[in-house]
Amino acid sequence: MKNKKRIFSIGIITVIFLIAIMVFTTPTMVEFDKWILKENGIICDNIGWNEECTKDNQLIWSSSSHFKNVGIFASYEKSIEFQNGEQLTFRTLGIFGTLFPLRNGKIWEILN
Repeated sequence: MKNKKRIFSIGIITVIFLIAIMVFTTPTMVEFDKWILKENGIICDNIGWNEECTKDNQLIWSSSSHFKNVGIFASYEKSIEFQNGEQLTFRTLGIFGTLFPLRNGKIWEILN
């Protein structure tokens, strides 16, 4: 009986420790933005209040994003539109301080 209580206590402590690590290593919105820019070859120049971004020598006309932080993980979706009307959407999951690109599918639907 003592062994079962001890194993249960160790299990609870392990779960709490794991959740604490997940909470403290959840990426921020700034980290997501930097990662998306770097991974997709988007170059931004800050000019006063105006920020001008390009991808493959095409000027990005507008962008929007959605950030969701639930403590143990975070998700980020960024959509960009070029002057020619073309649109790209990037979906990213952050957990344990690591970022993973996602496609629009079941996993993305479950997380958001």
